[in-house]
Amino acid sequence: MLVGLAATALLATSACTASSGRSASATLAPQTTSAPSADRPAFDGERAFAILKAQCDLGARVPGTPAHRKGRDYLIAELGKYADRIIEQDFTFERLPMTNIIGIINPSAKRQVLLCAHWDSRPYADEEISASKRRQPVMGANDGASGVAVLLELARLFKEKTPAVGVVIALFDGEDYGDFARDWGVFLGSRYFAKRIKQIGSPAYGILLDMVGDRNLTIYREGISEQRAPTINDLVFGVARELGYQRYFVNSVRHTVLDDHVPINDAGVPCIDLIDFDYAYWHTVDDTPDKCSASSLKVVGDTVAEVIYRERDR
Repeated sequence: MLVGLAATALLATSACTASSGRSASATLAPQTTSAPSADRPAFDGERAFAILKAQCDLGARVPGTPAHRKGRDYLIAELGKYADRIIEQDFTFERLPMTNIIGIINPSAKRQVLLCAHWDSRPYADEEISASKRRQPVMGANDGASGVAVLLELARLFKEKTPAVGVVIALFDGEDYGDFARDWGVFLGSRYFAKRIKQIGSPAYGILLDMVGDRNLTIYREGISEQRAPTINDLVFGVARELGYQRYFVNSVRHTVLDDHVPINDAGVPCIDLIDFDYAYWHTVDDTPDKCSASSLKVVGDTVAEVIYRERDR
């Protein structure tokens, strides 16, 4: 992805290196929260973290590798436990097989919401200082596996108690494969999905989860989201505040990120990007499960679950 910084106003998007002055070893301390207003099952952060780790245990899910093939099979099986319908969107890039994995929940509902994340990991750690490390693949614990982990745990909740609205859970392949600076080989799955979105449904809006497992979680309102889907930002950050999570969902713009939400917005579905880009291990070999936490996954999962369960079919 490409990212820029914003202070109080949105800036033009530009490439930069992720950085953070926070300690990697500090553990997110759970904050006292108010009771959820929606009647919903509890989001289990530990279960979500186990899903994150299970993906990483397969290895780096780089397209064209055995770990990628195993990751595909694992995610189809896991999402298939909970979704009413599974769609496998197979496509190729440079002869590499890729698959978007889509789960439809409550397909008879009139109103739909899209929840999405990418499941692939990067073939080379281009943010490493060492040249030898730059040739190694990225495990993608936070950048990839964290968003997927939250969505799979949410799918379990939706199976336990069906929300009033329909939910489309889309796991995109090929987000992180190529060269962001040249716009080559990136956002492949979301672009493929967006061109065919009417074949899947008609989501009223979407929420993208990317890099949401950082042990030191801080999610700002992302700049393109603020430009193109400000009311969805208002909704999600408002719910987070009501749940007592305002420490982790900061109600101001900091980063402007080209990410999988852009093709979704281009397809006419307002979509926001929930992303903690103050992550020192982005596109490095150290993006591993120990840099993530169950508490962070729960903060994000609670918030998104609350948004969905407050929805009414209309």
